[in-house]
Amino acid sequence: MLKVLSEYLRTLVLCVAVALITKAVWSGSYYMNFAISLAYGFVGFSSRKLIEHLKPSWPHKLKYIVIVLVTIVLGTIHAWWWIAGFKAFPAIDILINLLIIAAFVTTLLYQFYLNREQTHQLETERREAELRQAQQQKAFVQSQLKVLQSQIEPHFLFNTLANLKMLIRHDPQKAELLLDNFSDLLRFSLNKSRSDHVSLKDEFSSLESYLAIQQIRLGERLQYRIEIAKEINLTSVVPPLLVQPLVENAIFHGIEPSSKCGLVFLKVAREEGQWVIEVEDNGIGLQSDTNRPKLGTHNGLALKSIKERLAALYQGKGKLQISNNKLGGVTARLEFPCAQ
Repeated sequence: MLKVLSEYLRTLVLCVAVALITKAVWSGSYYMNFAISLAYGFVGFSSRKLIEHLKPSWPHKLKYIVIVLVTIVLGTIHAWWWIAGFKAFPAIDILINLLIIAAFVTTLLYQFYLNREQTHQLETERREAELRQAQQQKAFVQSQLKVLQSQIEPHFLFNTLANLKMLIRHDPQKAELLLDNFSDLLRFSLNKSRSDHVSLKDEFSSLESYLAIQQIRLGERLQYRIEIAKEINLTSVVPPLLVQPLVENAIFHGIEPSSKCGLVFLKVAREEGQWVIEVEDNGIGLQSDTNRPKLGTHNGLALKSIKERLAALYQGKGKLQISNNKLGGVTARLEFPCAQ
């Protein structure tokens, strides 16, 4: 309803402009020119809306011919009423002027609204193209996530089962603890695979289970801490599997090659509408290339996938930074917008 009223208002403004033109060309009172222009304008507009409603499939040329004919006939009858009051048919020169005005106003109105419709159609097509692109990006992100999960999970699964087999023989109590954490991790992983987002609580419970398993495997060589700012709501959602590859990197490329007792420190905060998640370790750092193992295929794929997912999900508003820290190891810092 508001759209129709706004179109009528634009037609009124156009009729005011046409009346100024016709007064300058054919003289007469502005009131008379405005009444005639208004009649032609509103008859043309109303007939266009009626035809589009009743016959939307008609081609533009046919619509144009019908609108022109209806506008000329009804608009001229109205103009006759204003000029002569139906007392006598206007003189031929007046009639010709009326027909010129009718053709001029009708053509102007039709072209005006045709251009608007074409602009609207182009805008609609642009939005649909953007929507398709967004859907394709989402599909790409999901495929990357599945590839990443398929690369990481078998490696970790086999190592964990091998450790479990050894612990069952030598330390049944630790084997039971490892199995409990492994069961929790599998449950969280299944939930992640079914959703594009997970709660912070589930994401970090999963990470805690993963770190507990690695702590059992590495013993005193690994300690970990998770610090979540008090003001953060743990039901807030984040994309899955952004943080776990960074934790894996910290252990595999930082802690394991180091001879000292290792620490992995996870911190979660919010800064100006952005999640800030840091994975910090005290391992060998980025500069120690001699003893550091080369990045594996799954590691390179994981970091690349994180950056691509951030780019696809947040269009430049998400980033991953990796740098040395004061502990001698590496800090991986994730920043991306909080979900609304």
